[in-house]
Amino acid sequence: MGSVEKTLVLAIDFDDDLGRVGIKTPVLGYEGVLRAAERYALARPQDADLNTLFTALRVYRELKEDGRDVDVAIVAGHEKGGSRAGLKLREQLQYVINASGATSAVVVVDSAEDESVMPIVESMIKVAAVEKVVVEQLRGVEETYVLLGRYLKKALEEKRFARFFLGLPGLLILTYVVVANSPYSRYASAITLTILGLAFIVKGFGISSEISKWWRISPIMKVSIMLTLISLSLTAVITYTTLYSRDFSTDILSIAMYINNILPYAIVSAVPIIAGRMAFRILRRSFKVWREVMALAILAIIYQFFSNMARIIIDSGTTNLSTIMKLLNENYLIQTLILYIGIIMTVSVTMYAIEKELI
Repeated sequence: MGSVEKTLVLAIDFDDDLGRVGIKTPVLGYEGVLRAAERYALARPQDADLNTLFTALRVYRELKEDGRDVDVAIVAGHEKGGSRAGLKLREQLQYVINASGATSAVVVVDSAEDESVMPIVESMIKVAAVEKVVVEQLRGVEETYVLLGRYLKKALEEKRFARFFLGLPGLLILTYVVVANSPYSRYASAITLTILGLAFIVKGFGISSEISKWWRISPIMKVSIMLTLISLSLTAVITYTTLYSRDFSTDILSIAMYINNILPYAIVSAVPIIAGRMAFRILRRSFKVWREVMALAILAIIYQFFSNMARIIIDSGTTNLSTIMKLLNENYLIQTLILYIGIIMTVSVTMYAIEKELI
């Protein structure tokens, strides 16, 4: 005769809202979950996680009434989300599985973020069912505004959202006010929008996360990142003064002068972080150091091509595009660029193939 299957009703709080009111997780057992739900109801009665807790208790009672061997538990992640939340949730889930002896689970979630942890749960225990909690709300205009206000308050109070909803707008407002009250007031909107665009790029492409990872990984990278930031700041100042010196003109000769003056600083800004990563890989004896070598080679090619192009245009003094193309062709600039690109691509493909074989 086979063993009786034990089911675990599992309430998931991915961003650890329970921890913010002092409720420690994991919580195992009906009485413990009930006390946690009542305590959370008194602290944050409008929060959606409260519905998750009571839904888990309801599912537990229904399964119990059906004569099933069942237990109920709460597991939580981390307030910053991401990998931290996943790792913490895995640890807590392992604990409740071992402590309860459950062989299957009914998972109770109330949001897409909570539902994203399903692969973690499924890798550790058989999932018999998923209970999605949908909060019923009146559809009147007044109730809609109240609901939006509650979610907005929740977003502003949580650190990971507040940095974006409060920190970035605050920086933009301060920048606009400072520039608007300076001699460069006519550029206030442009500078503010530039900062906003850069913030979106950094966040959208995960640049901040990548920098944070490299910052933590080695003292060499900390120095490299600091040097890069200093160089970028200097480049920004040089860029502005250069553009201002020609009244932000966009004719070919002005663009050539911009390149001639700004390019060396821009290239130098990228060197420290690449050199830092190269040093780190060399110390680790990583074959992937070839990537940084290729990056430095690409920077050298970019510098050579554009600086030579700018010099040819400035020396000739012409703004005629046909004449400029003729001069570039006579100096074999384009042909040399194509040759370099071919070499870089060939070497990169070869090194990548060798890297994959080694790994």
